[in-house]
Amino acid sequence: MTKFTKALLFSAAAAGAAALVLNQLDFDAAPAAPDPGFPGPNPDDIAEEDVEMMLNELASQL
Repeated sequence: MTKFTKALLFSAAAAGAAALVLNQLDFDAAPAAPDPGFPGPNPDDIAEEDVEMMLNELASQL
């Protein structure tokens, strides 16, 4: 076989293997739910005033 034919067959085999692997993955899966055991408020939902108050409390402890 020529080098070109070998390269073409190898490329096709690699593309087929990649397609089989990617077909098994679920890219549309829902994100994992946040850990309910984590104590405290959600950092994304804290108001700016509350952040300032917590930072002031932390600074007074230091």
